[in-house]
Amino acid sequence: MITIALAEDHQPTLKRFADYFKYMEGFEVVAEAVNGHDLILKINALQQLPDIVLIDINMPVIDGVAVTYYLKIHYPSVKLIGLSNLSDEDSLKSILLSGADGFVMKALAENVLYEAITTVLNNKMFIDKRMEPDEQQLYFILNKRKERIENDFGLTERERTFIILNATALSYEQIAATMFVESKTIQTYFDRISKKLSIRNRQALTIFSLQNGLAAIANYN
Repeated sequence: MITIALAEDHQPTLKRFADYFKYMEGFEVVAEAVNGHDLILKINALQQLPDIVLIDINMPVIDGVAVTYYLKIHYPSVKLIGLSNLSDEDSLKSILLSGADGFVMKALAENVLYEAITTVLNNKMFIDKRMEPDEQQLYFILNKRKERIENDFGLTERERTFIILNATALSYEQIAATMFVESKTIQTYFDRISKKLSIRNRQALTIFSLQNGLAAIANYN
């Protein structure tokens, strides 16, 4: 049984994908989320991780790009496929740079979802042919992703997690709840990071993290 988690803020679209897997033999939807923060909380609460997460790139609170950064740090074995209504190169580039294993256009997605899922479960990248970049562009994206992963600035996993969530609309209290720590621990993370990176405030940390590929700008309401 292949287990699926869905993250989509548009309820009819969320139901559409849930219904698709409901009638597909060998698949089970184990979590449905309406934004990136909701997805993180629901995956954290699962006793067993899903095999696949389908993530809408543009969502409120924390978007698909930011949540992909988070999930790839904490749950690297989970395969992530970005979903988008937009057929622009920026959406494709941003979700692949964040660590996603695939990209599918929402329109007529049912025609390619099975292939996309089986491809990424076989440790290969899947990109919807309607948005497939040329080899040179794909090489550039994957090389930039490799550089981002390798350049960790001496940060711990918990510090990198805080940096990702710091670039969202979440308050320190919400970040603490997401990371299962007390609010004062979040301040400790910031103090340690500020010494390592010579950064004095939250805004400066956000700018640094965006410039150096440690986080992504999250779309939120």
